[in-house]
Amino acid sequence: MPSLSRRQFVSSIGAAAAGAALSSKAFAQAASAPATRANATATAARRRPNVIVIFTDDMDFAELGCYGGKVLTPHMDSLALDGMLLTRGYVSSAVCTPSRYNVVTGQYAWRAPNLKRTTKPGSWPLISWNPRVQQGDQTLARMLQAAGYRTGMVGKWHLGAKPLQKLPENPRPDDPEVQRIVRENYATAVANVKLAGFDYADAVYNQNAEGMPLPAEWVVHNQDWVTAKALEFVEQSKDQPFFLYYAPTIPHSPGSMESLTSDPRITTAGLLDKPLEVQPSREDVLKRTRAAGVDDRDAFLTWLDDGVGAIFKKLEELRLADNTLILFVSDNANIAKYTCYEGGAHVPFMARWPGRIRPGSRCDQLVCNLDVAPTVLDACGIPTPKDAVFDGRSILPLLEGRKPSIERDHLLLEVAYTHGIVTEGWKYIAVRFPPEIQAKIESGELPERPSQEGKKESHYGTERNYPGYYDRDQLYDLRKDPSEQHNLASEPKYKAKLEEMKALLRKEAATLPYPFGEFKS
Repeated sequence: MPSLSRRQFVSSIGAAAAGAALSSKAFAQAASAPATRANATATAARRRPNVIVIFTDDMDFAELGCYGGKVLTPHMDSLALDGMLLTRGYVSSAVCTPSRYNVVTGQYAWRAPNLKRTTKPGSWPLISWNPRVQQGDQTLARMLQAAGYRTGMVGKWHLGAKPLQKLPENPRPDDPEVQRIVRENYATAVANVKLAGFDYADAVYNQNAEGMPLPAEWVVHNQDWVTAKALEFVEQSKDQPFFLYYAPTIPHSPGSMESLTSDPRITTAGLLDKPLEVQPSREDVLKRTRAAGVDDRDAFLTWLDDGVGAIFKKLEELRLADNTLILFVSDNANIAKYTCYEGGAHVPFMARWPGRIRPGSRCDQLVCNLDVAPTVLDACGIPTPKDAVFDGRSILPLLEGRKPSIERDHLLLEVAYTHGIVTEGWKYIAVRFPPEIQAKIESGELPERPSQEGKKESHYGTERNYPGYYDRDQLYDLRKDPSEQHNLASEPKYKAKLEEMKALLRKEAATLPYPFGEFKS
């Protein structure tokens, strides 16, 4: 993703934290529409609802028109017009893998069995690209499977238990040995997904395209392929309740033009026999975006939007739209991913369910990607299994405009070696290194102020946009300072607020199976 100027960074985060979204006029028009459609009740009575979770990759608020972005995304925007826009949506761990673990399992990343095995006694885990989903782990798909749902996944997985084979140096796409390894790696990627309880898995990217063993020419997006397989799953599942985890690879890198102008037959499984025609052509994408004055770097957002539109059209054709709950979340925002800052953890979040969610509605309550799994079970009328552990809660009452039985006043964030607490108007971030990292700092092996993941340099250069990045304790007034430029932790007049936020973190830390600084010994 292209880097933002500081001016763009501050204005975009400020608008997002303020809940910038559809204009009040647009919301009023949408809210005046009927809350139900004629056949919604009859359809719901016939069978349990279908569920589609759209989990985009590295999406910022400015990359959706409904949040004020200068982009062309009418189908994704329609989720806000026809359903609910949630302005305080967060991900617990703001980087690809743990965020996906949050959604697929409903649990904090630290619960991943492989992290428990590899964390040293007396230390705490680095929350990064390390959680894995293995045979027998708790997953939403497996719970839905047990309740009679057909489950499917397309797109980016990034939770694979089985590693992929390496390619020879300087691999050529026409090399039969390279083609064999690519095919076998794809079979492994599909098997990784099915381990998590998915009946159907196709158009799978085991991880980011750049990180996969592929010839350089094949490191591109193929949104048409992801769309085609999503449509295939919906068509195959039309006669029974289904759950689709739709995880497109856009808008993560590689960039827009590299993919839109690439060979449309390229996939992570090898070359297709011919290009797919399941959504408007790539040439048509560029024609429309350029006519609308959209920067070429953002054209692939429209390509993604066309794919979402094709799924919506298929639901309408099969008369399934009225009985389908759609949840839309990004795995992290891109401005400050791999941190607890708003530019990484605060993400687009929308929901649509005709007859159950009022069109044009808006929610300003704290919600989290950990809430996806319990909300889906609740919406489907499936009791939570006795041995299941959810770290989120069902937000179905919020989606339906009802008051929840217990109101949430804060969320726990965790990524790298940081934990954060976010409330209605405040953010506290604690940077604490485990003993082995702290020892390296004190010996001079690492700089006095290493990055939040305990390295000499931060992974994404985030410190350039956040003056308090290296501070051990950070306190931000999100109402006055939504872009988190002024750390108030050392100011005497905010001492009481700082202690209040620390107390919330101590409360959350008490549930952790490992220590964390002074918050849990």
